[in-house]
Amino acid sequence: MADAISHDARWSEYPGDEWSDAMVQAMKLGGIDHLFFVSGSEIAFWQESIAKAQERDWPAPKLITVPHESVALNAALGSAMIRNQPAATAVHVDVGTLNYGGAIHTAWRGNYPVLITAGTGPRAYAGSMTGARNSPVQWVQEPRDQGGIVRQYTKIDHRLEHQDNPGFMISRLLQVAMSEPKGPVYLAAPRETAMMKIPGKTYFPTRDELGVARPVWPDPTDARRAAQWLIEARNPLICCATGGRNPEAVAETVRLAELLALPVVDCDRIDRLNFPSTHPLYGTGPELKDADALLMLEALVAYTTPTSAPRPGTKVIWADADPVMSAYKTMDFQADLWLPVTATTAARAIYEAATALLSKSDMSRIAERRERLEASKREINHNNEQAAIAAGRRKPMHPLWVAYQLGKILELNAIVLDDSISNSDFVCAHHGRTQAGTYFASGGSSGGWGAGAALGAKLAAPERDVILATGDGYFMFGTPMPALWTAAHYKAPFLTLVFVNRSYSTGTNGLRRTYPSGVAVRTENFEGGVFDPPPDFAKLAESANCYGVTVREPDEVGPALKRGLEQVRKGTPALVAAYLPTLIEEMSLAARK
Repeated sequence: MADAISHDARWSEYPGDEWSDAMVQAMKLGGIDHLFFVSGSEIAFWQESIAKAQERDWPAPKLITVPHESVALNAALGSAMIRNQPAATAVHVDVGTLNYGGAIHTAWRGNYPVLITAGTGPRAYAGSMTGARNSPVQWVQEPRDQGGIVRQYTKIDHRLEHQDNPGFMISRLLQVAMSEPKGPVYLAAPRETAMMKIPGKTYFPTRDELGVARPVWPDPTDARRAAQWLIEARNPLICCATGGRNPEAVAETVRLAELLALPVVDCDRIDRLNFPSTHPLYGTGPELKDADALLMLEALVAYTTPTSAPRPGTKVIWADADPVMSAYKTMDFQADLWLPVTATTAARAIYEAATALLSKSDMSRIAERRERLEASKREINHNNEQAAIAAGRRKPMHPLWVAYQLGKILELNAIVLDDSISNSDFVCAHHGRTQAGTYFASGGSSGGWGAGAALGAKLAAPERDVILATGDGYFMFGTPMPALWTAAHYKAPFLTLVFVNRSYSTGTNGLRRTYPSGVAVRTENFEGGVFDPPPDFAKLAESANCYGVTVREPDEVGPALKRGLEQVRKGTPALVAAYLPTLIEEMSLAARK
């Protein structure tokens, strides 16, 4: 750090007085635009360094005040998924880290490239150095291993030490986060260390100067073999789940699918738009167990073994940046060809190989399949439309009608965040998303991602409509009050549609599946799965300086969503709560039908 300390001649020089000045500059130069900040007694150095950078025109991310840690991390996830660049958080010691909660799981399982940080309780003897202990609470703020709290959910964790180069450590963590497979990293920053004075000039490499690993290319022999299998197949199928996290994968998948008339389906655990939902090849293919050639593009959990597994003799090509899925202990899927590459490079390489292999007879057979699939898509669209219209006539209100009305208000570039769980199939059937980066789900199994992620998405894309479709249970898991307040405070408005069914699918439908002949089902005792009457979500929105309305009748839904979107476009976050039957009542209605 000092002049007397040697440095790589390629490292650049940056201004600064304290170590934290180098850290915030390395953040900004590493692609971070927002630092989602939850106040704590030992992390004032972030505030001071960013204020100093603003005054002196040094590079630094914008500090965003968030009143809850899980919302802050989910907001960072939302920013990262829209920008395809990292975002960062800062919270208070071990307790703030613990309060990240399930968002840590989401960051890990969703492969979000975020820099998760926390201060550490000062442990230097009082008065011995700047930043040393000066409050009784600090004796209880030092766990044995703070990084151990999140070690299972990060690619790497580090405690900043006195011998480190602080700018370099930020750049190094971002290099790891942004290299495939992408994922979260964690930094614990002691106050004493972050507040150390820089004795001389500041040198460090940026993230891009260190270099982010580029996706690899499949072996040409493997690409030709995969192409041949897909060309020769009578019932081929592409299965997707997470490849769309790299937007260029969508275009490459479309190009390959159109060349060979390959139908495309989203598997379970989808967290991005992988293929245009209105495309004739989307959702028109065989069931996975009936296909004779399968291309898995970052499919993760493509099927449930063994009931839905591919039939014997099916050629299975599986492409993933981490083909053995090393972040998961138990994975029992099998493939004839594992490609250690991203969906983007797999689709591109197979396309190029296929163009050199296609014969006239192949083209004729592919043309016949394309015509058949286009007809199937027209039929699916017609049936979906008719089902939605019929649902609009039902009282009590049907969630399918609510999702259908949501689809009616969406512009082509609107961003839809789907946390609707039991109603997600309805949302997907009618959202009409065609562009990469316009549909997202969490990527994990922890509830509560939606409100924070919508905040982060809007900050990353202020010119676009951001709409969150969420179940009421997951909405409450996400501590929505801090998210709504922050959205209103920073003029980052989004529209929230809450499906108010006053019940958890796990404690109702899940209970019925687990104990179909059990006492709970026989006596209709679903305590633990139903929360009725529910909170008044519209009033919750109003209390956070937002617009809120509850609708109970089918003809109220469309106008309410339009009014909500108008409020958002005027700068006010809005919430529409659609009051629906509980999942128990919905099962009874289905049984009577």
